[in-house]
Amino acid sequence: MEAITRTWNAKGRKVSDKWSTNEGIDRISKLPDSILQHILTFLPTRDAVGTSILSKRWEHLWMSITSFVFCMPCELIYKRDLFMNFVERVLMLRDSSDIKYFALACDVLCDASRINTWILYALQHNVRKLFLALCGLRDAYTFPPCLFNCDSLEDLTLEMSRSTKKMGRVLKLPRSVCFSSLKSLYLKYVTFEGDYSTKRLFSGCPVLENLTLALCKWGNVEAVCISAPMLRNLTIYETENRDNCQKLIFGTSLQSFVYIGGLLSDYCFYDSTSLIKAYFDVGCGSFITERATRHRGDAYRANKLLRGLSHVKNLALTPYTLKVLTYAEEFIACLPVFPNLIHLEFHAEPMDFACGTLLRLLQNLPCLSSLAFAEGICLSTYCEKTDWRVAPVPPCFTTRLKTIKICNFCGTEGELHVVKNLLKDATTLEKMVISCSLVKFSVGSGRQQEVREQLLMLPRGSISCVIEIS
Repeated sequence: MEAITRTWNAKGRKVSDKWSTNEGIDRISKLPDSILQHILTFLPTRDAVGTSILSKRWEHLWMSITSFVFCMPCELIYKRDLFMNFVERVLMLRDSSDIKYFALACDVLCDASRINTWILYALQHNVRKLFLALCGLRDAYTFPPCLFNCDSLEDLTLEMSRSTKKMGRVLKLPRSVCFSSLKSLYLKYVTFEGDYSTKRLFSGCPVLENLTLALCKWGNVEAVCISAPMLRNLTIYETENRDNCQKLIFGTSLQSFVYIGGLLSDYCFYDSTSLIKAYFDVGCGSFITERATRHRGDAYRANKLLRGLSHVKNLALTPYTLKVLTYAEEFIACLPVFPNLIHLEFHAEPMDFACGTLLRLLQNLPCLSSLAFAEGICLSTYCEKTDWRVAPVPPCFTTRLKTIKICNFCGTEGELHVVKNLLKDATTLEKMVISCSLVKFSVGSGRQQEVREQLLMLPRGSISCVIEIS
């Protein structure tokens, strides 16, 4: 069937044929060079270069592309020489236009000077976004000094291999560091060299907005100050290795903070009143394994970090984070007040309502309007004679709380008991959303209908409360 696109007027008569029906016409090659080069930037670099064999028109088009991704898969290490030669040939043949994005992931081995030459090439061509993932570092690696004084760089990722020897991951910095345009910095598996060196790095980023520190080593650093005046988003992933490094965060512009780790060093916030959202996970997450023992010091550090987040508006926690606070009972009694918090959410595992820390925390949330349990709820102390209830009832339950969302609902007696009390005590509640567990309830099962009927029959302290069940 011939596919013809026509334009019709209001009376239904054909005005013109938009496209020809000839299947042999090469319309792509008729596009302007600038558009074709833009299309090539979305292809893997090897494929973009490969278009040079299509025709005379395509022979030189790739030479003006502005994005390059050179990635050597570990399973192709036997082709390393081919990879190295390909990178050098591409950089030698391309024109002198500026580079927007340059990504390099490979084994360094004995070719540090060769790889530094490629990095220098990108810097000399005013690269804006630079991604470097280096492994196979046998000795301490020194990046080109001009990397840390590049005016064009807006986004920088430095990732060392986890398997690299300790000395190979040390980030050696020049005497002067000035990223005048850098807005995003991502460091992974980096070992910081010392206090003074680390201070130069963070103080040399005057317009930095996004900072991620993933599984970095602070063992050589006693104290560090993270004080970029325009820093808006800070994310920290840590290992279980104790480093005793004190971290001071100046959050005058900070809007988002994420922490996932063992919390084995002190975190202190200075002026974090601008904070909008935070995620705080102690001892969980894909990189972290729960330790067998916890100490009072862990509870102290968790309480201290929570105090630094007390101005936040949206807070996400894990149940284990609250459990850590129980290792020193006195800290439960002096949890900070969160005067601006309007949304609280729990992740990673079901929230146990038998946890006294949870009920104490709810007392300190005067403006809470939304409460969510992403992995569900439970009541570990439930039995038929249980007298558990929300006591004392948090002030927000009778003044501000509008929405409660419970996911992964399994319909146990303990869960139903918790829901019953929440509905009774939350007198300003407008909506409770319950999402049933797909594992526990098969489609159309009689048990799901039975639980649904039980939920809808529960008495409610708010006459306007609606229960939504899915």
